Amino acid sequence: MKPGEPSLRPWHWLVLVVFIGWLFFSLSAYFVAHKPLDAAILQAIGAQMGGWADFSFSGNAVWRSLLDVAAALWIWLAVLGVGLWLWRWFGPANSSPGETALFAFGLGFGAVGLLILGVGLAGWLQRPFLFGLLVVLTMLGLPVLIPFLRQLQFPQRPSPLVILYLVLTIGLAFTLALLPPTSWDGLSYHLRGPWLYLQAGQIYPDIDVFSLNYPFLLEMLFMLAMAVRSDITAQLMHFFFVFLLSGLVYQVAVSGFKLRDGWTAVLLLLATPLVLQLAPVAYNDLTLAFTMLASLYAFIRWHEAQSPRWLLISGLFSGLAMSLKYTSFVAPLFIGLWLIGLHWRQPRQMLPLGLMFAVPALLVALPWYVKNWAFTGNPVYPFVWDGRYWDEFRSIAHRAPGTGIGWDIPALLTLPYTLTLGIGDNSGDGQTGPLYLALLPLLLLYALSRFGRRQAPFAFRVLLLFALFQYAVWVVGVIDSAPLRQARLLLPAFVALCPALAWVITDLQRYDHPQFSLRRFINLVLAVVILFELVTQVGQWLPQNPPAFIVGPQSRDAYLSHNPAVAYVYRASQAMNETLPAQATVQFLWEPRTYYCEVECRGDHILDKYTFLEYQHDTADQIAQALAAEGVTHLLIFEQGLAFLREAAAAGVTPADEAEYERFIAEHTRLVQQWGQVYTLVELIP
Repeated sequence: MKPGEPSLRPWHWLVLVVFIGWLFFSLSAYFVAHKPLDAAILQAIGAQMGGWADFSFSGNAVWRSLLDVAAALWIWLAVLGVGLWLWRWFGPANSSPGETALFAFGLGFGAVGLLILGVGLAGWLQRPFLFGLLVVLTMLGLPVLIPFLRQLQFPQRPSPLVILYLVLTIGLAFTLALLPPTSWDGLSYHLRGPWLYLQAGQIYPDIDVFSLNYPFLLEMLFMLAMAVRSDITAQLMHFFFVFLLSGLVYQVAVSGFKLRDGWTAVLLLLATPLVLQLAPVAYNDLTLAFTMLASLYAFIRWHEAQSPRWLLISGLFSGLAMSLKYTSFVAPLFIGLWLIGLHWRQPRQMLPLGLMFAVPALLVALPWYVKNWAFTGNPVYPFVWDGRYWDEFRSIAHRAPGTGIGWDIPALLTLPYTLTLGIGDNSGDGQTGPLYLALLPLLLLYALSRFGRRQAPFAFRVLLLFALFQYAVWVVGVIDSAPLRQARLLLPAFVALCPALAWVITDLQRYDHPQFSLRRFINLVLAVVILFELVTQVGQWLPQNPPAFIVGPQSRDAYLSHNPAVAYVYRASQAMNETLPAQATVQFLWEPRTYYCEVECRGDHILDKYTFLEYQHDTADQIAQALAAEGVTHLLIFEQGLAFLREAAAAGVTPADEAEYERFIAEHTRLVQQWGQVYTLVELIP
């Protein structure tokens, strides 16, 4: 021990032994449930070995991939230029170059997204116009962009091993982002919506896809990317937030916690499987986590510097978060409650501060809620109130109230454990990793004990309480609704904990003992987890064989036709594109992924289309008449999906009257084509 440092008492050793036992239990439980290389992964790798053996380079593929990357970089440079102008107007004078870069990217992204929204509502979504708009934005940004890039300084360089890990793990995810889209929500609405708008030349309301009326800010950049280049460029829009989120976590660790460097926080972030599994797909989760953490960090900077501009920036980024997902409300609500708690005895001071935060947030987010009100009659469609294409039946099918865990006390107490293991997760979009559960006792000990509280920075309290607040809101949803039990909905909370945990691990150095250093032991645990997660990542990457498409001879059609996630729906979509008449309208049943369908295809986004018709009409004859009245000429039935839902006894989305459903198929449809036992295309009999 160093002179003057507290000595470890016998009961401290007991607590230490218990904590180490908890570490081993948490890690072993997680990696038993999520083996780095299980039999299925090994079998998939073996099946792809022939493709790796026959690998060869293709100049056309290399050129195609380079153009995708170049287009994405071009858009982000234009975004940065716009953001730097905005930062000159709104940014605090005491900001560092790192803060300037991060916040400028965020402001530019929001401004360009809102600009594309206005262009789309005005009906100017022609590719030449969007291309020209991007050229103009680039030229306007160059006067501030070039000087900024010349003076930009990079953070302190990490160790060679850390650099190697960062290159490997981010590089693997990057190659996946260069593959054609296959993600469920991407094919259902994140990319489908922009594609439909580009085809129509405008953003219009007559689409029965409730998700298109969510706040849709990032999808505006997807649309710009698809107009300029491709849907792969759109995926790279989301992937870029890996760097922004890593940079922001680093900045919070250095500035908010006064750490010498923030690489431990970045390693904690990238050791979260959710991050690198979501990064290559056209979702908006990383963007949401970035904007929410940026709002919290700006609030922390305001509290430390007492500069009103930091509070304004916090409000702007809360508005950006509310422009991405409804679930983002937890960030502005949390900050608003904190402001009230600080100044509730001083209403004259609280009012201007509250307006400084709330007005920018509302102004930035308002266009999406006004647009929803105009399109559907409900500003927060499809929640709270009904609206166009929506009623109580569909609301129940969407939320599935009463299907959650309820007030089962043991289930609630063990929820962090089951969440970590992925038990009952309804998204399958990635795992949290074991570190948050393993380090939870240490985090709580620092939060509750005197030796942690008395010297913890303000940022520690803010981020820890925010994570707890979001978790509490998530639990309330999980109690009532099973579909809300998704780990990725908690991603902003996990991201907020990364710099806080990095500070705790660093601070443990004060309690190093000649016989044992808990800090070094935890760093060793972190290294082991990183290694295991990297092996898992490689195991999931190898079966996809990205080089075969990115720089090899594999065509887009060949990749999609043989990808297990989308092969059948892609083949069915291509067959319909080639064989159905241009005036055909295909209603998908129990399948929402319509992206690759180029004739008019309507997805089944709550998997309730048939049961909704069943609810509205009594008989098979009336259901057939209703579909014909909607202009439907064909049905694509996801037989495998329906069988799965039947087996799961998913009441509300499977036919209530199976005999009437069979009569509808037999008497009112004619078989056109089948793809195995997976999809069936039928034509409605007039």
